[in-house]
Amino acid sequence: MRTLAAAALLALAWPAAAHAAAAGGGTAPDSVRAYRDQLTLVTLNAKADGTAVLRAYVQARCGAGEIKRIVKLAPDGSFAIDTTERDRAPEDHRVRRIADVKISGRMVGPVVSGKASARVRFVLDGDTVERCRSGVRAWQARTATAETTAAPPVANRGYYGLTGQPSRPHAFLLRVGAGRVQTAVFQYKLPCGAETTNVTPGGRIAADGTFHLRERFALRYANGTERFRVKVDGQFTTAGVNGTLSVSSRFGSERCATGRLTFAGAL
Repeated sequence: MRTLAAAALLALAWPAAAHAAAAGGGTAPDSVRAYRDQLTLVTLNAKADGTAVLRAYVQARCGAGEIKRIVKLAPDGSFAIDTTERDRAPEDHRVRRIADVKISGRMVGPVVSGKASARVRFVLDGDTVERCRSGVRAWQARTATAETTAAPPVANRGYYGLTGQPSRPHAFLLRVGAGRVQTAVFQYKLPCGAETTNVTPGGRIAADGTFHLRERFALRYANGTERFRVKVDGQFTTAGVNGTLSVSSRFGSERCATGRLTFAGAL
């Protein structure tokens, strides 16, 4: 499901040069239905000058607060930002979106953790038509790499990392329940579309620690229907999870696809 404010996996190599200093993650929902109350996505791309490019997506009931900012990392790796983003609602560009986002955290080696919150307001012709708050959420992010030693997953835990899609860090999240993937969440960009977040329903984990998630859904617009297919194939390892994912869409005669992208996440 695309969120709107409304074979040999072990042989796949993680691109070592891609986002080497970046961490990705957030807060993974325990079901697709719960994403409006739980989902947060964070990427932090640290630079040599002591700053980092922070991207955050904080979902609330009526919509999401989304920001991209440069933050200064303190000597202990901590940072905090309280900022306002003003843009247009993704579903209706007549509507202004005003999102107040607070996010703080600390980066220690490959591990980042912190808290985030958002207040979101939608304005049409000068009048507030909807508003909501996310509440304060804890989040986690990791600088993760693909590993080759298969292992069972850790139940009732989240895995945090990035996909291998180029151009910028794209967050990847996975939530594990008892013998099942509960949800897989990732950011991606189709060549024909904008940056998007997908919350994929979970599925069974095999005895060897592999899983294969499949999803189809459609979005209806005034001028037609766009149909999507999502594939997520993964392998749990001693330190995390890795694999491949892809998204393709069809709108009339137009077809668009990400191609096969790698992902890696860590506990």
